[in-house]
Amino acid sequence: MVIEPLRGWHPNPSRFDPSELISPVYDTIGPEEHRALDARPFNAAQFTSRRSDMPVSRFTALAVRKLNAALHAQAYVRDPTPAFYVYSIEYRPEPDILETIPVEDRRPAYLLIGLVGALSLEHLEDIALHERTFPDRVEERIRLERATGMHNAPIVAGYRMENHTVNDLLENHLGLDRRRLKFDADRPPLVEAKLHGSTHRLWALTEPRLISRLRSLFRRKRVMILDGHHRFTAARQMAIEGERVYPLTMLVEAHDRALLLLPWHRVVARKQRPFATLHKAALRHFPDVEPLEPDLSLPAYLEVLRGVRNQGRQGFLAVGRSSAWLARGGPLRNEGEDFQLLHRFLEGELRLEAGKFSFVRSPGEALEEARESDGTAFLLPPIAIEGVEREAFAHRFMAQKSTMFLPKVAEGLIFSHLKDP
Repeated sequence: MVIEPLRGWHPNPSRFDPSELISPVYDTIGPEEHRALDARPFNAAQFTSRRSDMPVSRFTALAVRKLNAALHAQAYVRDPTPAFYVYSIEYRPEPDILETIPVEDRRPAYLLIGLVGALSLEHLEDIALHERTFPDRVEERIRLERATGMHNAPIVAGYRMENHTVNDLLENHLGLDRRRLKFDADRPPLVEAKLHGSTHRLWALTEPRLISRLRSLFRRKRVMILDGHHRFTAARQMAIEGERVYPLTMLVEAHDRALLLLPWHRVVARKQRPFATLHKAALRHFPDVEPLEPDLSLPAYLEVLRGVRNQGRQGFLAVGRSSAWLARGGPLRNEGEDFQLLHRFLEGELRLEAGKFSFVRSPGEALEEARESDGTAFLLPPIAIEGVEREAFAHRFMAQKSTMFLPKVAEGLIFSHLKDP
């Protein structure tokens, strides 16, 4: 793997409040939030995220106009000198997310740092994917990036490194104290912005000796794509078709304690399949379906899921308005088999397409959505990063929307030209 410096674009704090310009990652924005972001002049969502009611062709044309208007207004500026960038995210997990983390690992706040640069696709064998992608979303990203000529937000890739060499180098250079969440006033960030309670900061590293050192540390190191599978797959497809592209990438330590790995959950609305119908089908399909006490608390449901994982079994929970059940499968041999077990049931047994159920980022949100739609929340057990790495480097893909890594980068904090450097 080769990472190169680039001339990044980022919000222009001298003219605009960066917090008004950045937005959540394109595929996490709902209709109501879209309307709010569209009302903010030059917000990145206007040229990075398509509303579900808008055709792709109309969106890409609109994105070009919105991006050009934002650049003309100097809402974003491009740095004059090639650089690596340090991107930090300070965040506090929501209460129901915190519940999924073992008590001994919980912190009041987390600070993740990563190195941002242009990823060379010369050595694709050094880059592993772990999730399948949706072809229509890949095609949408290709069309958007070709139209705008930009990578709009960094892909996040994880690496292993003995003795935390890169993180120590970055922290010492910038005077960061991650444990105490302290920053050196003599090295202020280029940009500091807040989004949904998280603080996003960006520094530029332009010193030639430091750039050379960082390039050498990552040369031919293997990385796994953690977040941004559709954007990476789009870049890879463009490269295969002969285009010269360098996807914007944020490299983070895969085992950093500030990087949280959680499963995505699923919700099937009543209009798709009522809870009783799902339960009857599960009794036919699975040899081991255990009814649970009604109206358990969220911590109790999570404890049941941890029990499934501790037993080394495949499984998932189904929770309706007034009852719940646990489906168990065989021994868990490979990470991701819980999702395969569930999708064989939903897509195979019930003939439900992936677009007929929703993917939800937290167990609390899944339970709430199921209550509102009188539907069924399907909750998945914890995931281990070591198992995900094994699957990725063995070229075995997990189901779409299996893993959720936190924190999420923001759109618009840094973006780059397709062909940089």
